[in-house]
Amino acid sequence: MKNYSLSLLIFLFITSFNTVEAQSLNQFGLKAGVNSVDIQDKLSDNGVTHVSKTGFYLGAFMEFRRSVNFSMQPEVYYSSNKNKIDENIGLLHIPILLKYKLGNRFELYGGPESQFLLSVENENINKGDYKKFILSVNAGLGFIISDEFMLDARYNLAISNYIDFGYHSNKKLNFIQIGLAYKFDN
Repeated sequence: MKNYSLSLLIFLFITSFNTVEAQSLNQFGLKAGVNSVDIQDKLSDNGVTHVSKTGFYLGAFMEFRRSVNFSMQPEVYYSSNKNKIDENIGLLHIPILLKYKLGNRFELYGGPESQFLLSVENENINKGDYKKFILSVNAGLGFIISDEFMLDARYNLAISNYIDFGYHSNKKLNFIQIGLAYKFDN
């Protein structure tokens, strides 16, 4: 319940962030790319294994520019990856990124992300050890190609597990994502 309250608080903060004076600076955009997921499997004997799988993501974002160099960018996107035994994992990601522009071409950003487990192929996620809400943090770099296009690379570090098997045995999903974003004109 705390996680849902945190998500609601973040949503209310975003909606209050937009002011009438800054509306012309707000931009809507679409994004898509590839991601590599590192499935970190912590075993009960304190051993850890890592398996990397490739997938894709696509979604939308809204950028609220507060000054020339600072903006806030909430996003909503879907990702699909294979897990350790090649079953598709579907996630809905909702990051809230704080962005800082470095010069004319680069942006640094980071922030919290809520993930919602939507599906695991051939599995009933309502039964068993799956967690439907996952918390993580993002850090990344954007390269501005033009006013409309931007290349995006980020690392997503899981704070909570997506499967919890009990006593010190769990799995986490960490992502590396590289993609292209398109911003629409106001």
